[in-house]
Amino acid sequence: MTEYLVLLPDKSANATKGQGSFTWTKHLKVGRESAMALFPNVEGIDVSGGELFFVSKRFQEMTILNLDTSQYRTVSTVRGLFDGKPDQIQRITHGDGLLFFTEEGGVDAGVHARDSEGRFYTILESPVWKAETTGLAFSPDKLHMYVAYQANGLLFDVYRDDGLPFDGRSINAKFHKMELNEGP
Repeated sequence: MTEYLVLLPDKSANATKGQGSFTWTKHLKVGRESAMALFPNVEGIDVSGGELFFVSKRFQEMTILNLDTSQYRTVSTVRGLFDGKPDQIQRITHGDGLLFFTEEGGVDAGVHARDSEGRFYTILESPVWKAETTGLAFSPDKLHMYVAYQANGLLFDVYRDDGLPFDGRSINAKFHKMELNEGP
């Protein structure tokens, strides 16, 4: 059986933009209408601890579904050095619990992350390779991050100078301050 996601935005006067409840439907047309209106051009899906994460390239935001409460919220990915569109995502659940994501386009496409507190970080970017970053993966011991620059045909093996895994206590990455009017 196949069911389709339908987001139901909270329209109350005190609601924050980009939050509400969700349901699943067997009706393809209803699912498509919801997707086109609220989360078009989905890429990168991951699940962890009762939450499902995915990004909308067109809206440049990440949607977080709480699978236990059937509530959702969206978070903008337009921050700091991240100037492209979000693409694939990959969660590391140990240590800091970072959610890593790649970038399509922008001036310096790279890999960025979001921690459990909602803070965004730039892990790497390139002023030389301008294409989309894609294919994000980690070695089983989390000591190596693999990422490709798609149009350039390059695949990189990235590791930390301090020898720690990517889920280590300190990642020493650029933090991007949240705007005050943005909400959770």
